[in-house]
Amino acid sequence: MFRSIVAGVLIGTVSAVSYSASLEEVVTQGLSLNPSVKQAINYRNSVYQEVRQAKGGYLPTVDVSAGYGYEWTNNTTTGANGLDDVELKRGEGALSIRQMLFDGFATESEVNRQKARALSADKRLIETAESYALDATRAYIELNRRNVLFQQAKETLFNHVKIYDRIKRRSESGLGALASIQQAEGRLALAEVNVLAAENNLLDAKANFQRVVGVAAPEEIIYPEAANITIPETVVEATEMAMSNHPTLQVAEADTMAAVAQYNAAKRNYYPRVDFEVDRTWNNDLDGVDGMNEDLTAMIRMSYNLYNGGADQAKVRQTQHQIEEAKAVQSNAHREVMQSVELSWNAFSILSRQVPYLEQHVASSQETRNSYLKQFNIGQRSLLDLLDTENEVFSSKNDLTNALHDQLVAKYRVVNGMGTLLDSFNLSLPEPNLGDVEPKDQLADAK
Repeated sequence: MFRSIVAGVLIGTVSAVSYSASLEEVVTQGLSLNPSVKQAINYRNSVYQEVRQAKGGYLPTVDVSAGYGYEWTNNTTTGANGLDDVELKRGEGALSIRQMLFDGFATESEVNRQKARALSADKRLIETAESYALDATRAYIELNRRNVLFQQAKETLFNHVKIYDRIKRRSESGLGALASIQQAEGRLALAEVNVLAAENNLLDAKANFQRVVGVAAPEEIIYPEAANITIPETVVEATEMAMSNHPTLQVAEADTMAAVAQYNAAKRNYYPRVDFEVDRTWNNDLDGVDGMNEDLTAMIRMSYNLYNGGADQAKVRQTQHQIEEAKAVQSNAHREVMQSVELSWNAFSILSRQVPYLEQHVASSQETRNSYLKQFNIGQRSLLDLLDTENEVFSSKNDLTNALHDQLVAKYRVVNGMGTLLDSFNLSLPEPNLGDVEPKDQLADAK
């Protein structure tokens, strides 16, 4: 009942409408403007390029070198020919091809590590976008709340003005006491203060909205009914969904995979390295010998470090500790996600049970106010009774408004805790930029 009243009061009392926006429109628009989301996208794209770099270790390297210039030579070869000094114009040309055959699984481990980091970056982007979507939702709902509370404060002020005018007319006709006017003036002043306080809170909500979303707050709010939000029937189901979907857990799992791959890469120096090398040279007037000097070699070469001052063993032990660190972070993330879901579920459940009682409180206080007004008109109730019931109505409406908006926030928090908030808004994120899309266009392409 009161939900429609809240929406109707808000939309019907807006005087200077610049533009209107639904919650879905706000979240979608802000996603393309949010600096944290842009940062996560560019970080993800940079990590995907590191995967490409790591895969380059499987491929051969080809180097070309050339040179031409002056050479002066005096060595045993030129002396044996009866020459002390030889001056030539030296020319060099070389082509080298290197293909790794075995590097102690270093390249394979590095590729696996970078793939795990790319997976982590993917999930961190989703985590960042989910966090933004929840922040934007909260800002939108808070703006809605403060708008409604402001209108209710103005409505209460209007009612106090009517009471004050009635008491003043009675006093002027000789039927009212001075104390009654003073009471009415005091409550009227308090109602004025409540309007100013509500207006200040509304301005704060607008400023926060602009900070979170990146655009000015809309003057017209479409009350979010959350009809597309599905909440599981039990907290156990919500927790199970969070364990399988929440991006924070997936980030922690991917980071652990990266730590394991880094440990495997650290053991590369325990193995020999084997490369296939092809070298071709074209030299002219080299080392005092007039004429061409060409070489072609095709070799399989092995190198094996026998002692490195204990650095290799220390590196392996370091990465072992990093694995345990990543596992501890993963365990902590598991606890935090479970706590977040349970707290959100508890808030939603309790608020859902409170709302019917608060609605009854509003209805009862309004009926009492109306009855007291009739009794006041025939002298059966005092002015203080009438003013108290007016404040009771104002307080009960505020309590219900806060509970309804808190319930709405809790509902979205449950969905966010399950890691499905973006899905509820039908939002998609851009695919990794592998070099064929300009970064600034990615979010636009994802819509």
